[in-house]
Amino acid sequence: MSEGSSSLGRMLALLDAYTHERYAWTVEDLAAHFGFTPSSTYRYVKELCQAGLLIRLPRGRYVIGARIVELEALIRETDPVTRASQPILRELAQETGCHVLLSNVYGEHLLNVAHEPGVEQLELTYLRGKSLPWFRGAPSLSVLAFWPRARVRRLFEQLHPDADEQAWDAMWAKLKAIRKAGYVISRAGLDPDVIGYGVPVMLEDDVIGTISLVCSQQRGEFLNGAALGAVLQQKSRELSGRLQQAD
Repeated sequence: MSEGSSSLGRMLALLDAYTHERYAWTVEDLAAHFGFTPSSTYRYVKELCQAGLLIRLPRGRYVIGARIVELEALIRETDPVTRASQPILRELAQETGCHVLLSNVYGEHLLNVAHEPGVEQLELTYLRGKSLPWFRGAPSLSVLAFWPRARVRRLFEQLHPDADEQAWDAMWAKLKAIRKAGYVISRAGLDPDVIGYGVPVMLEDDVIGTISLVCSQQRGEFLNGAALGAVLQQKSRELSGRLQQAD
């Protein structure tokens, strides 16, 4: 992000630097990471601390602040997507025995926001609160398949700058096939020995997220993928209908 962007946009962009892999930053490191001046970065960090979004630790390190916890609790109680999806996710888990995940799109990010456990004890990498990678795994593929081609290509080139035209053509052909089917089955896309089934959640022709079923590949051998895809599509339409009627 350049210094020509709005001050508010630059300040909020600092929060994007925080990940599970790197959760503590100094002002100097943030300034270098984003290409901001140290004085501007210090001002942004100070304002984020005053808002409770960041907190200062010894040796000039800053981490996510307690205000985020308060906002997360507020989302759990008031977010219309999460509230409308809870009974649907619960029904899917009971009917299929699979883990059920709801992921929401925001900007160019895909974030798991709800998880209903299944009957298996699975070590899943991407649970509630973790951003999902693009172009692999059922959640992201089911979203990308329903995005406009230009948007998908822009993201593909951003994440795979060394990929050639053949690689792009292969990916787009894969996404078109997923869109035609209406659902995706992904084997070991995110975790080894795990299979995922995903469909997009649409609202007024926009993809706002995805519902995914997850189970072991061993369990998946006894499941009908096409039938699960049809069930997921029906539940996705049900969730879209609930959201359209939400206050």
